[in-house]
Amino acid sequence: MPTKKTFLVTVYLIAGIVLAACNLSASTEPPPVDQSAAQTAAAETIIAQLTEVAETLVPSETAVSPEEPTPTAVIAAATETGAPTSPPPATATEPPATPTVTVTSTPPPTPTLNPDDPKAGLGNPDFNDDFNSGENWPLYTDDHVAFEVKDSNLLMTAFNPDKYNGWMLTWPVISDYYLEMNTKTQQCSGKDTYGNMIRAVKTDQGYIGYLFNVSCDGHYSLRRWNGEQYVSLVAWTPSDQINSGSNQTNRVGIRVVGNQFTFYANGKQIGQFQDDTHNEGRFGVVIGSANTSDFKTQVDEIAIWNIP
Repeated sequence: MPTKKTFLVTVYLIAGIVLAACNLSASTEPPPVDQSAAQTAAAETIIAQLTEVAETLVPSETAVSPEEPTPTAVIAAATETGAPTSPPPATATEPPATPTVTVTSTPPPTPTLNPDDPKAGLGNPDFNDDFNSGENWPLYTDDHVAFEVKDSNLLMTAFNPDKYNGWMLTWPVISDYYLEMNTKTQQCSGKDTYGNMIRAVKTDQGYIGYLFNVSCDGHYSLRRWNGEQYVSLVAWTPSDQINSGSNQTNRVGIRVVGNQFTFYANGKQIGQFQDDTHNEGRFGVVIGSANTSDFKTQVDEIAIWNIP
């Protein structure tokens, strides 16, 4: 029969084994984790990794070679009575701020010119477009006018005889030059008109500048569009150097140097004027009808010679 002493030893042994088991189990569990500290550490690690990746992807400034800007153009239009300038369509983008005037196609050999011809002594043009493509122009069609390149010609159309003038500007910004274009009218009469916009500058009211126009009945004029209305500088003036009537060809030219404007038709001077409102800007083409529905004029070449 067990004694009391033996019983107590047995109890102590059992208790010791239980306590040892409890201590062993507790020692294998990880200590409690501070969740906010763990999340902060993880976030900092991710940010550091992303920053490291980003720094390896960004080249230094010396390694970047900017692309040459693509020549683009702008358009604008207005009525004879001076309606607000129509905004360019969404597809027309702002031209480069300082483009280089380039020859877009190789001009043909220059024929022997009369010494009085405005091209005499100027050599090859600094800008020449024979409309093998329309890459220099924002060709468009709206309710009033259309500009399209077809069969190596720029075809300009004024749909309605409403005296609405629509124009289209190309990209070079230039100051002193001689501008000339070869034109051919289709069916026309009276003050159906075509010509050039020159020294066009951008303002809050759109593009403003000078318009040199030639009419079907053999007149020319110079106006300044100020964004709200036309200012007549040279009223419609007849010239026997302009071939008048339907289906006629004309070589229309204008020379601008400083404040001096000189007008030409078919190699002959037809007038002069002085104005110093604008001294540089973009240039383009213009068409408008006063008498004929679907009045059309073709341009097979336009060229510019810079004048130092």
